[in-house]
Amino acid sequence: MDFSSQPVARTVRSLAVSDPGQLRLTSAIGTALTVLLTILASVGFTTATGNPITVAVLGTIVSMQSAAAVKDRTPSARILTTVLMTLPAAAAVALAALLSEFGRAADVGFIVVLFAAVWVRRFGPRGTALGMVAFISYFFALFLHADISQVPVLLIAILIGVAVALFVRVAVFRDRPQSEVSRLARALRAASVAVLEAAAPIRSRDPTVLRRKLTGLANTGMMIEDWLDRNDAALHLSVSSHELSIRVFEAQIATEQLASVIWSLGPRRSWPTALDHAMNAVRSCLQDNPSEDELRAARQLAAHSAEKADPSQQAGIARILAARAVQAYTSIHRITAEASSLPGRAPNTSTHPVATGADATPDGDSSRMNSHTRAAIQVAVATSAAMVLGDLISPNRWYWAVMAAFLVFNGVTTRGELLTKAGHRILGTVAGVVGGVLLAAAVGNQPVVQLALIVVCVFFAFWLVAINYALLVFFITVLLALLYGLLGQFSIGVLELRIYETAAGAAMGTIAAFVILPVRTRSTVVEKVEDYLTQMRELIDASVESVLMPGSNTDLVTLSRALDTSLQDAVTATKPLSLGPTTRGRRSTRRLLLVLQVSARAAHALARAGVAATRAEPDTAPTEQTAEALREAAALVHKHLGLVGQMVAGQAFEHPERSADSPVLDVMTTAPHASAPLRSAIRALSKLNRSIMELIT
Repeated sequence: MDFSSQPVARTVRSLAVSDPGQLRLTSAIGTALTVLLTILASVGFTTATGNPITVAVLGTIVSMQSAAAVKDRTPSARILTTVLMTLPAAAAVALAALLSEFGRAADVGFIVVLFAAVWVRRFGPRGTALGMVAFISYFFALFLHADISQVPVLLIAILIGVAVALFVRVAVFRDRPQSEVSRLARALRAASVAVLEAAAPIRSRDPTVLRRKLTGLANTGMMIEDWLDRNDAALHLSVSSHELSIRVFEAQIATEQLASVIWSLGPRRSWPTALDHAMNAVRSCLQDNPSEDELRAARQLAAHSAEKADPSQQAGIARILAARAVQAYTSIHRITAEASSLPGRAPNTSTHPVATGADATPDGDSSRMNSHTRAAIQVAVATSAAMVLGDLISPNRWYWAVMAAFLVFNGVTTRGELLTKAGHRILGTVAGVVGGVLLAAAVGNQPVVQLALIVVCVFFAFWLVAINYALLVFFITVLLALLYGLLGQFSIGVLELRIYETAAGAAMGTIAAFVILPVRTRSTVVEKVEDYLTQMRELIDASVESVLMPGSNTDLVTLSRALDTSLQDAVTATKPLSLGPTTRGRRSTRRLLLVLQVSARAAHALARAGVAATRAEPDTAPTEQTAEALREAAALVHKHLGLVGQMVAGQAFEHPERSADSPVLDVMTTAPHASAPLRSAIRALSKLNRSIMELIT
């Protein structure tokens, strides 16, 4: 079995895994196209009316924000938010132009706008988008030195930008749910191939690579769940949302378990022939466009291999899991293949409630200050200090310091996250200045080439931002160098000032985060890990009860996805600690993350056992003695999860003996002829408990 025989196929798969469903690529292309069309329309308008090209700059920036910052979950909500972008942008430009007549009043107004732009994030994605466009519009009004007489023309530029963004969103890159889910299914297969390649190498093996590929598989599964939150599958596919969710979950879990087993077998040159046949069946159904005959042959081959497998041997278990994976992926193939043949209907998300407005960002404990209010106060203090320091560096370019102080707070919640982002911003700015100088020198005064390169920078900035924030800053800085050249204001001195101003703004933002109403990274980590442990307890209880009551109807997939979400939150919270200054701190943080990820996969297997039990007959329920033993085993795992919470919180606790896993394994002694779901549940609980014990002993 060789999943990686074709270099071109490997490259395509790698791109599919790094950007599941090409959602990020599509978004970047849409943003770049919006900017290009806005530039053409705005330049045409300024040429026809005799206005300076600086007017086109504002319209282009607003259109870029309208394309990139709108993140509402439903198509209608995204369209409405795009239309509403006109209001805060127009109000901000008018306010900046009006206050510019009164000297420093415009600076004070900038601080007020920045405070409001952060405060409105409490109203969810729409509040965040409207706040960002208000900030950027006020900023560029100051940058362009707009006065009150220019407001009507600038408002027209804003309308052009929003209209173009709306046109691209509705007419060019309109929502195509059927195509999107087909691409996501392709990404799921690519992620599965990547996992199996890492788990079954010919020679050397790297557990770090395998863990990274497993994380990519989990992220792809969650993106499909996100699609299901935004769309009713029954309107676009031949199955309901719940059915598709089950199929995707089973495919993911089968791949995770199969990878775990074949890893234990060692390099694939030593595998039994029967297992090679089973894995070839998996390979067939992981192709992007297999024929119906190929799928049928793969299913028959895998089923035949599983029937003769010895479940007491690892190779036998691998063959059984391979058959399960083939069955799941074959079902997904047929579901998504039918998508293009079904008539499209209007999206309907009524069966999937979507949080909007204030409900999207709950305040939590009423005794604590709202996180957005806290961030708004921090931003007001940081930008005020950045304004003073930036003015000392350059009275004409101080706003770059204010912008840096504001943006380092965007999307962060803790001091550690902000410190990391500030470092990335400075690094991206320095590299961008170097790149901008070299590119501007190479291009010279060629407006058409400069405009084309600006569009290219927009594309790469928004395509690569998910990989590293420094890449976004790099391309935006190069874009600004080209923009200065287009406006006839380019100089190396101006770009050098941007470095100094950015460093000053980032420093003021960092100081404010550490001094003004600080949120400690470690306290956030404790909170997120406790959330994860809570979700784990709920999933364990629900899965065990499903196994003990066959035929019951419990939505274990939703609970599993909630666990995955809490795991992602915990990983995000711990990132600053994993980059910390002490070797011991970095190692302990990475060890914690490793255990959380391993335990999540064990919980997936437990949930899968529960899902299998929901399809079993009620008369296959285990005896009372077995049920009691399984509940006691679950209670033991609960106890050890509690010790993890105490350990992460820095509290003293009594370390259990390593033999504490035996009660979980002893459940099998009460049921020598246990059903398949029960055996799977016992193995999953045992693996879950062992992973936790590795952390706390």
